[in-house]
Amino acid sequence: MHPERTAEVVEVRPRRGGIVLRLSLVGIGAGQATLVLQARDGGQAQMGLPADNYGGRFQVRIPLDALATACTAWDWIWDLHLNAGTEGEPLQVGRYPDGISGEKDVFRCPAQHAAGVRVQPHCTVSDNVSIACAREEKR
Repeated sequence: MHPERTAEVVEVRPRRGGIVLRLSLVGIGAGQATLVLQARDGGQAQMGLPADNYGGRFQVRIPLDALATACTAWDWIWDLHLNAGTEGEPLQVGRYPDGISGEKDVFRCPAQHAAGVRVQPHCTVSDNVSIACAREEKR
């Protein structure tokens, strides 16, 4: 069972130099939202991206170049939160629309590359969705 109010990833796709996320809100209604990305291991970098209302869900396109160039660390992780403009803190983005926890072992999304950085969405041990970035060694 997942928390009462959640922002759930129902689809993640690599798309033309970006990552497209489709999100569904559970236990809360909102007409507009912003995806907030906070760099966990790369300093204080943060960015907000508008989430478009898409048939009762939200869709966000995350540009790879922005993810790859916002930090100067060797590797870092972007934690994702959805600010639905309602009372309370932004909701951490998770991956459990099928009601199954433990998605870490089954959630797969291909890595992409931008500005010499490998970018890969992944599911954490807490069933949250994050994006790992790592600089690639020059050969």
